[in-house]
Amino acid sequence: MATQIRKLDIAIDDLVEIDGQRYEVVPDRMGGVTLEPPITPMAKIDAEQGTRPASAEDFERLTADMPSDGEG
Repeated sequence: MATQIRKLDIAIDDLVEIDGQRYEVVPDRMGGVTLEPPITPMAKIDAEQGTRPASAEDFERLTADMPSDGEG
């Protein structure tokens, strides 16, 4: 089976869709580009899920009994 090579007119920071999955075009370490899943802001995830960030008080209450490594 032969593989068809296509030259795409894309640039860094473009979003592309392949088989229904979205990817962001980012630079790689060798001067070329690669595809990575885009970073989704938490605000968008909260809006889609109907959630909200924990308040500082809620966070303290929920993490009060967790062990600490003393680094922060």
